[in-house]
Amino acid sequence: MRAQFDDFLLDSSSRQLTRGGRQVPLSPKAFDVLVLLLAERPNVVTKATLLDRVWADTPAAADANLTVVIADLRRALGDNPQAPRYLRTVHRFGYAFCGDATVDVPAVPASAGDQAPAATRVVLTWGDETRRLGDGEHLIGRDPECSVWLDVPGVSRRHARLRVDGQRVTIEDLASTNGTFIDDVPVKGSQPLLHGQRIHFGPLEVRFRQSSAAVRTVKTVRTPARRRS
Repeated sequence: MRAQFDDFLLDSSSRQLTRGGRQVPLSPKAFDVLVLLLAERPNVVTKATLLDRVWADTPAAADANLTVVIADLRRALGDNPQAPRYLRTVHRFGYAFCGDATVDVPAVPASAGDQAPAATRVVLTWGDETRRLGDGEHLIGRDPECSVWLDVPGVSRRHARLRVDGQRVTIEDLASTNGTFIDDVPVKGSQPLLHGQRIHFGPLEVRFRQSSAAVRTVKTVRTPARRRS
């Protein structure tokens, strides 16, 4: 689904919300709630339905989880609960998208004379999992609200932050318990990433890939496994 409201554009395929062409950071749960409310607009979606659909993997989720996500979503949209433009609260019942929106907006192909740099695609892979990331900041960790959720023992709840800015990609460890490593070298401060590098978030190895018209690559050599305390 592609939906446009005011200067916001939501693309469910790429899981991105942009405003005036710039990405608006949203947690995975906040994004899913917005998609559901847009799909059901102008009808009210009950709290039970939202919890059942968005928190299907968390049976113990309660109204408090939904309240926090709605508050985060309103902050991201610049919406005022007392005078809502987008999200209307139906007391003790649910929420509705109350703004004007156009759904199934066609993608606009780049013109031949467009001089903007080629889009960069960032991909993280581990095991059978793949995550594609667009421009902006992405939290990585064991917290389900992280952009990249790593449900692995030894990974901290908010382990690291990855930032995509066009062709430049950097990563920063967030004082995690077991550290973040690039090709077995610990990450200190904000460090750039190159196509093909291995990232360790604690015990989990993730492969970083990036494709564009011109991307520097690095050939990695696997070193003997290091001991972690």
